Formats: sequence, structure tokens, C-alpha cells
Amino acid sequence: MRGSAWRVLRDGPAEGAWNMAVDEAVAIAVGEGSAPTTLRFYTWNEPTVSLGYLQKSPGGVDLTACRARNISVVRRVTGGRAVLHAAELTYSVAVPIRGTWRSLSVAETFTLICRGLIAGLARLGVTAELGDGRSRPPGSRVMGARDAGGRETGACFLLPEMPAVLVGGRKLLGSAQRRWDRSLLQHGSLLLDFDPHLHQTVFPTWPRTNPMAGIACLRTLLGRMPKQDEVMSAMTAGWQEEFGIPCAPGELHPDEHQVATALADTRYRSAEWTFHR
Repeated sequence: MRGSAWRVLRDGPAEGAWNMAVDEAVAIAVGEGSAPTTLRFYTWNEPTVSLGYLQKSPGGVDLTACRARNISVVRRVTGGRAVLHAAELTYSVAVPIRGTWRSLSVAETFTLICRGLIAGLARLGVTAELGDGRSRPPGSRVMGARDAGGRETGACFLLPEMPAVLVGGRKLLGSAQRRWDRSLLQHGSLLLDFDPHLHQTVFPTWPRTNPMAGIACLRTLLGRMPKQDEVMSAMTAGWQEEFGIPCAPGELHPDEHQVATALADTRYRSAEWTFHR
């Protein structure tokens, strides 16, 4: 992990298609060597569902309810299950596949990146650990790929296995990853707050009894709603501390912006990309 400084991007609220396009554009630039290894934080301008790359539409999501509530739906380029992005902070990490990174397995890269995230949470006073699916809080109802009726659950935050980051067995942060020949992208959702009713509306199989079982959020853990800038700063400081790597504020390069614009228009705003799978 040690090496030259990482670029840190701290982006404001944006639509889902743009957020996904920027993550991919950054990963492309990092792989080509035209941009430095990058740690990015961003938010969403409206509640948005992101589907995993391989999920078959609708991915356990009630699309009719989403349309009625003006909840957008996008499809990520990474794997995993659906995430409702609302009252959360999203991170992404883009690294070139060379040196140490080339020799690491998928599980090892998840573990390494999550170490940095856990160090950032410690800066906020939150003691977290990497999930393995074995430790669950008393009374929690954690479902697998399908519920008791055979319906797909779809929701990432109902699965506690690695690469989940847990606090007391409850999931606080979920992540997904994609590897290309020259770069790796990992991004994930850190819950600042949690609205169980909204999750029940979007995911029909979300538990109706004790819907927050197995879920943690910073508002509950800290006893207050943290400011996004505070969380970004803590996560960046923890990253530097854990890996001994300087992190320098940066901006999106013009070429990255151009690639992101094209990706947003031709892929991430496309109904064919989002739903025809």
C-alpha cells in the first residue's frame, strides 16, 4: 500500500447516473496511469437504488413503488446486491492492478480496503470489524439470497458476510467490487441514518417485524447525526493512519470528466443497461 500520495475527491450531491459514471471514469484513468490512485467520497441528490451488475431486474426491488416515490434506479458496474442510497455517504477506491494489488485475491483486496475504512470509523469513535457472516446480534433476522417464500431479497444490507463492515454484529457499511485488466474499483455505502419504512417500501421482502435488526447507522451509534464533512475527514485521516500514505485533495481531470459524461449518457441513463438483464 505504501507509495505516492493518493488523490482524495470529495464530491457533493449528484444524480445516480453521474455518480456511477465518475467512479468508472476514475477507475479507467487510474488503470491507464493518467490519474493517481484515488479515494473518493460522494452523496446522492435524491434517494436512489443501485442494482448490482449481475442482478436480474428488478433485483428484489419494487419498481412501481420507486416510480411512485420518485426514487431513481441505476445499475452499478460492480457486483453485489441492491442498495438504497439515502441518508448515507458513499466511498469509492480506484487502484491500478500492478505491484502489490496484482498479487492480492478479491477477498484480500476487500479486507485491505476495509481495514482503511474501519480505521476511519475509529476516528469517529466507532469500533467496527469486518463481517464473516457468523456473528449476528440477538433477535436479528438476517436473510440470504431469498426469503422463506422463495422471493429474492435483493438488498445488500440484509447480508452480513464479508465485505460487510459490522458494529456489534450489525451492518454499517456494505461494499462491492469490479476488476478490469488494469484497474480495480471498490465502492460502498456507509449508513449515516436509516429509514426502515423506506426500505420496506423499496424492498418488499424487508422484515416487517424489527426492521432495524442487523442494521447499524452512525446517528444511532454516535447519538447524533454527523455532518458529511466530518465523516469524510475522519475516513480520510483513518486511511492515512492505517496505511501511512499521504492523501491530497484533488479534482476530476478534464479527460475523466469527458469520459464520465459519455458514460452517464450512453450507459448509466440507459434503460437497457439498467433493466434489460
